[in-house]
Amino acid sequence: MTRRFFALTAAATVVASLLGASPARADANYPNKPIQVILPFAPGGPTDVVGRVIATEMGQILGQPLVIETRPGASGTIGAAAVARAPADGYQLLMNASVQVIYPGQFKTLTFDPMGDFTAVGVLGTVPMVAIVPPDSPYASFQDIIQAAKDKPGALAFASPGVATLPHLVGELVNTSTGAKLEHVGYRGSNPALTDVAGGHVQLMYAPLAPAMPLIQAGRVKPLAVTTGERLKDLPNVPTIAETVLPGFDIVTWYGLWAPKGTPEAVVEKLNQAMVKASSSAKVAETLAAQGTIPSRLTHQETQAFAQEENQRWIKVMQDAGIQPE
Repeated sequence: MTRRFFALTAAATVVASLLGASPARADANYPNKPIQVILPFAPGGPTDVVGRVIATEMGQILGQPLVIETRPGASGTIGAAAVARAPADGYQLLMNASVQVIYPGQFKTLTFDPMGDFTAVGVLGTVPMVAIVPPDSPYASFQDIIQAAKDKPGALAFASPGVATLPHLVGELVNTSTGAKLEHVGYRGSNPALTDVAGGHVQLMYAPLAPAMPLIQAGRVKPLAVTTGERLKDLPNVPTIAETVLPGFDIVTWYGLWAPKGTPEAVVEKLNQAMVKASSSAKVAETLAAQGTIPSRLTHQETQAFAQEENQRWIKVMQDAGIQPE
């Protein structure tokens, strides 16, 4: 859990105490039938792997199965639109990556409001990223490559899984925050991007931890910094970006669960509590660790605040970087 998550938790607690709020009691009759969970991507990806193991455990806790249905297409917006139009009764949910909060900056027109048409249930897990370079890179530290990019604007490049993905936006945020200028090279997914970094064709990538770790361990890429506010236990000798060039830098990618707007508070609370409990089980923790994912204990109110913060942050980054919605 990052410092920013702790800060959100503390803020939500203070607000609740000031308002005299207490957790809503969940409807004892919910759920009384299976819950459909829409995954807006093809099966087998990280959202599917992480979400499916948590959903299975949640079903055992709730006494009704969470049935995952994949509806891929249009960067996940087809599945998201279906849930936005679903009845707000807690029986159809959306399991999506953090791209959910970036949609307004990616698309000029949408058939739904990614922020306004949903209630955030909770964060399934967070994924640190690591700044990696080729094994024979001349840059020994993150400071070195940022300074080189400032000295020779446009001479260096960073790879990402695609335009407006979070690894791309992290690179743009670092550029604008430091005054460096690394050109962006977008790929169709993490694997080809990682392959080109390992081969020395691109100088840098802000890579999700899970696919990067095998290459780091094999010596095929070199880690320079991590994006989280604190060092990672898997990479204890790798400094944070916050330690190096940008104090306070604390970024993760994440997976979330959403319900249609208007879903009763008690239902959302019950789903969130089941998710948090599921994430604490040994089986789930093992699967998440293998995916480089850290379990979350955020309440749904904290998740709602976090999602709004993420939305505002990344839309601004896209605007500052001149990334136009399509």
